[in-house]
Amino acid sequence: MNKIDMNFVSKSSIIVLFWSTPPIISKLWVGTTGAFPGFYFGFLRYFLGFIALFFLLLFQQGKLTSLKQILWKNPKLILFSASWLVLLIIGQNFSVYYILGSSSSVLLNFNPCIIYLFAPILFDDENYSPNKTIGFIISSIGIMIVFLGSIEITTLSDFIIGNFLGFLSGVGWAGYSLTLKRFFQDTGSEEVTTLNLLFAAGRLFGISFVIGDQLPSLESYTLESIWGLLIIGFGAAAIAFTLYLQLVQKYGPIKAGNIQFLIPLVSLLIAWIFLNEFSIFTLIGGILCAVGVALVNYKVIPDKIILNDQTIV
Repeated sequence: MNKIDMNFVSKSSIIVLFWSTPPIISKLWVGTTGAFPGFYFGFLRYFLGFIALFFLLLFQQGKLTSLKQILWKNPKLILFSASWLVLLIIGQNFSVYYILGSSSSVLLNFNPCIIYLFAPILFDDENYSPNKTIGFIISSIGIMIVFLGSIEITTLSDFIIGNFLGFLSGVGWAGYSLTLKRFFQDTGSEEVTTLNLLFAAGRLFGISFVIGDQLPSLESYTLESIWGLLIIGFGAAAIAFTLYLQLVQKYGPIKAGNIQFLIPLVSLLIAWIFLNEFSIFTLIGGILCAVGVALVNYKVIPDKIILNDQTIV
């Protein structure tokens, strides 16, 4: 009997929805208007996520104690995993100065390819399989088509720098996923996410201060920009990061990471609505991405017959 894992589907749908927005919001408030410096905008995103999760833990018995224990036991590992989040922000928030927001999203969410290549080498419980490989290939082709369809070249240097930074964000995300699997497999997802967001936010704020970023004026905090910050702070950082760690812990980094193939499709839809970015190539590529994800995440469960209180497969 074929069965879809609804726990996976529901959580991944929330993640996809929230993670489709940061490249577009960064393009609006960092790349296009320049209202917010890239490092400072990344700091706001992660710090808002930290605040949301911290207050959530505050009202759950024993969670703050657990958070302190994780920090005391693994300070270097938290610093290491948070470094990948910093790299993600650097790549994402600065790529949008040079390329489309939808292109940035494509490059960021190409990271499952990196995860797929390295996870079976790093972990005994991950493996290559025909089903995953076919899905991987189809989704990779889709991402390439989306990339070609959404590209915008102004100068050769902008093209190279923008796409390099976009790819760098994908490397950061792949490193973060593999680190979670390697070192935080059996650790509370909310606590780990809270600490990672705090450490990443602190580093981004420090970088912003050291390089002398000019803080945005009060006029920059419009109703629209505040809504954008809340979406990528509370939604994309706090909620989505926590759910993603839960998926990594239960299903492994390959299957959890492959849901990101869907994100460019949703991002392109949002970019079409709010940034007027659209191409028929992006639509075709996005559909291929979705097909690839379906192949990777759809599993077959053998039919079971119940006979005399015994299960016969």
